[in-house]
Amino acid sequence: MRFIKLISKDRYKVERTFGGMSRWFGAGIAKYVGLEKTHTQHVMEAIAYNSFRSPGIIMSNCQN
Repeated sequence: MRFIKLISKDRYKVERTFGGMSRWFGAGIAKYVGLEKTHTQHVMEAIAYNSFRSPGIIMSNCQN
């Protein structure tokens, strides 16, 4: 139980990212057959996620 509490503060950041990618872009479901095409799909989803999140991240850094 202690271990879970220790890692939960860092783990939620990663889980939130994957949850957002799943919700907004359907990540986690392979739409193509083959390792290369599936990898390309995941890279494109990551690019889309970063593009979607970047305005908010930039604005939050400008206010500090």
